[in-house]
Amino acid sequence: MSAPRILFYVQYLLGIGHVRRASLVVQALAQQGAQVDVIFGGMPVTNMSFGTATVHQLPAIKSADAAFSGLVKADGSVFSEDDKQARAAQLIDLCEQCQPDLIVTETYPFGRRQMRFELTPLLNWASQQTRPPVLVASIRDILQRRSEVREQECIDLINNRYQHVLVHGDEAFYPLQKSFPPASQIADKLSYSGYVCPQLPSDTAKNSERRRAFTQAGGNIIVSIGGGSVGKQILQAALTLCEQGFANQWQWLLITGPNMDSNDKRYFRNKALSLSNLEVTDLAENFLGQLSQADLSISMAGYNTIMDLLVTGTPSVVIPFEGSGETEQISRAIELEQQSVVQVVNESELTPEHLAKAMLCAIEQTPQTLPIDNQGAQQSAQQLITWANANSMADSNHRSEDN
Repeated sequence: MSAPRILFYVQYLLGIGHVRRASLVVQALAQQGAQVDVIFGGMPVTNMSFGTATVHQLPAIKSADAAFSGLVKADGSVFSEDDKQARAAQLIDLCEQCQPDLIVTETYPFGRRQMRFELTPLLNWASQQTRPPVLVASIRDILQRRSEVREQECIDLINNRYQHVLVHGDEAFYPLQKSFPPASQIADKLSYSGYVCPQLPSDTAKNSERRRAFTQAGGNIIVSIGGGSVGKQILQAALTLCEQGFANQWQWLLITGPNMDSNDKRYFRNKALSLSNLEVTDLAENFLGQLSQADLSISMAGYNTIMDLLVTGTPSVVIPFEGSGETEQISRAIELEQQSVVQVVNESELTPEHLAKAMLCAIEQTPQTLPIDNQGAQQSAQQLITWANANSMADSNHRSEDN
């Protein structure tokens, strides 16, 4: 059987975690022989690779703000109805060119409702094909809670349009029902891939094997906020501690993220000029490697950051994003705090004093190792290829019967 052709739709609006998770799955797909076309509609992300997959860039759009009040273009201008129609037409043209055996929609229909202007036409196109491609929804372990009406809308779309839902988590650790109660209605379509984690090089020592006492000279603290669209207050609290001389025998690295406002980036970079133990950068060239060598991490609690922390075993303080009623990061952080993996500071209670206290607690406590399935990238690829090939085989058998 020839290599299946898989179309992977990825659209991030604020945080870049969705892109990173998708990139790891796409790389695994290509490594396992699939022909992968990535439809990417977000702002370009530096140092984020889809490997050998073919990337088709749609006109980039993003959320107007952290409250997801609307969509705007890369330059901040309004994304009009005409723009929506043109982008939807471009997406359908790409589908016609690719003729995929399987289509993955990352997050949708469990989120990304703002993208219905092009995703509804995509689903319609798929259903109208002589040999319809398999439709798969790709979602993270914990979903943002929605109203019952919204959740039922999602269930209806899955039952009417999709063949599979691939959950990038471990059912034994955090079943989908905990964040999405109606999951039982689509139980026959759910598959768990395991957590999509990066692979730590075998020659890199895990932090848990080289922890230092907090008072010992030479330690490293990494403060990161993902893409940088939100989380500036975390960097500010850390900067204040550094300026006050807290842990002044340690080296502080503040990572602003590529999407932080340029004036804010300049502010933090200028602060580093007067502090010998502070470095500020937009991106870490080898974030996972640096994190594995760090003695303490301060970050939000997004999916990918937590996976990095679990892989490296780095003591950590997390400040979950709570904007616009978000519940996903809070849920993940609480679960991990209860299992002695991280220290949590609520966003609403973030002060330099609270952060310092949590840092002391984190460095004094060895993070617990969780017995979770962390082979999600490879297992996602295997499952997607199996579904695509099964669809191709069924179509081949159908044509043989017709002849």
